[in-house]
Amino acid sequence: MVYRETVKAGVVPGIEELSQVLGCLRLPHDSSLKARLIENLGVITETSKGSNLCSLIDGFGEYDPRAFSLLEEAASLGIVPSVSLKESPIVVDVTKLPLYTAEVYFLTVLKGLKHRLAAGVKLPNISILLPIAKTQIKAPMGDKTVNVAGRVTQGISALLRRLRISYIGNESFGKIRINGVVAKKWLSPKLSSPYSGKPTDYGSSNSRLGKGISDQQRHIRSSNLSFE
Repeated sequence: MVYRETVKAGVVPGIEELSQVLGCLRLPHDSSLKARLIENLGVITETSKGSNLCSLIDGFGEYDPRAFSLLEEAASLGIVPSVSLKESPIVVDVTKLPLYTAEVYFLTVLKGLKHRLAAGVKLPNISILLPIAKTQIKAPMGDKTVNVAGRVTQGISALLRRLRISYIGNESFGKIRINGVVAKKWLSPKLSSPYSGKPTDYGSSNSRLGKGISDQQRHIRSSNLSFE
């Protein structure tokens, strides 16, 4: 890959070059493809309820998972800004990012929140700052300037609709918000137990695992080793 060779040579690529590479890792918007990816997970769910399991797929069914590694590397090189997942709310600023970079940038934040949720951390709200453009329209009282959603803003909105993540706000105002509770529910879909048929909270099991790891680390630090 030319991009990888460029980085290895010590040359920092531009953000447009990064976006072109990420665009090559974008998956087709095909519902049958996502259905196959979900089927490969081997989980049981009530399809009649419209369960959304995109959060369980590597890349969320939108990009090849390698896109996340490229984005994280780009952040370390200063090509894209870093996002602090410890802020409240978390601010995702895509106002100066090309479309594919903006999409992977947001998805990388979701990936990070997925890990934090598994560790039992309460998720804050997410504010997404979007680029807006102004245009002149004809009106009875004369020309009027209005805000319109550009390609990146439309792309992020379409991405959220495909992922079935609800948000608050109007794109034309340049800012939308995802409630932390909404993010938690999306990242921890309820699955059906293959034995009892009862729904299982995927996020809760991850949280219990994360808590167990934290407890184990605490025991190790206190020289109280446990193999339970």
